[in-house]
Amino acid sequence: MQTTQKPVLKNAQDFIEFFRQGGEYYDRQYLPNLMAGTQPDPQALKVLGEALLTDNQNVRRNIIRLLEDIARLNHRAYELRTPEVIDLMVGPGFAKLDSARGDAMQLLRNYASTSTLSHYEDVFLQALKDGSEVIDLLLIAKAKPKGAWEEVDRLSRLPKWKSPSGSNWESMRIARAALGDTKIEDEYIADAEQKEEAGDVDGLLSSFDQLTRIGTQRSLQAVCKYMRSPIIIDTSLEKRSIRLYVMQSLIYAFPEEWRMLDPSSVRKDEDYIRVEQFCEKATGVRYDKPRPPFFVSFAYRGDPPPVPPPPPLPSVP
Repeated sequence: MQTTQKPVLKNAQDFIEFFRQGGEYYDRQYLPNLMAGTQPDPQALKVLGEALLTDNQNVRRNIIRLLEDIARLNHRAYELRTPEVIDLMVGPGFAKLDSARGDAMQLLRNYASTSTLSHYEDVFLQALKDGSEVIDLLLIAKAKPKGAWEEVDRLSRLPKWKSPSGSNWESMRIARAALGDTKIEDEYIADAEQKEEAGDVDGLLSSFDQLTRIGTQRSLQAVCKYMRSPIIIDTSLEKRSIRLYVMQSLIYAFPEEWRMLDPSSVRKDEDYIRVEQFCEKATGVRYDKPRPPFFVSFAYRGDPPPVPPPPPLPSVP
């Protein structure tokens, strides 16, 4: 029986040729070949950037994924913050209106902090002006680049974005709320409160995600206030404090604070208090309700008490 031998990837060009031949899942043991110590190798990044400018969509998508892995070798954390990698994602990565560009945008909004994104406002605004074919409005909502409101308002009037039954409608509403449409923002905040009053826990958790994606001070305050909520979510298998879900949702807005906001890190009341204090400082929320009794989670079947998993930390070798 003949076995296929995996290629040895010694440098950036080897990775690119592997992708050009249809390869996707490279052996991660070769990733250090793209590093100079703990930093990305400048020559390797140069080669990858040149390929991003000219290659086809599949090769470009794999290079974007490879760049994320390089960033995780440089900074082993949830947050994406390696400048040299981000420069390639928003430079050559944005060069074509294809899925690779969309992949880069999604990585940036999920893992980069608003502080990091603020350095690329002009790039994001230009991407918005380039056309609606490949634009991640949730990235625009998070980055909030100056001048974006006019472009988002223009797009919102196009059929692609204005139909409530369309998949783009929710993203457009979030972007408009993030950029200053207080009427829509009020609707999201009120909707969360109504879901709480109706006992719609699943709907309330969805509201947390919507509000953190809007990411304004008021929207984040509306989420942070639930750090004082006594709500216990009871399923057929376990009970969980809603405060754990608050923390998990806030990671999107504050990926640089992932370790503190990680729900699995809660072991004592002081851990909740630390998050409350962070919320007060970061959003200006004020707590006027007493802190509920300490509770994390309880499994009915005698298993170790589970907590909601944090968003997956991108793998590193």
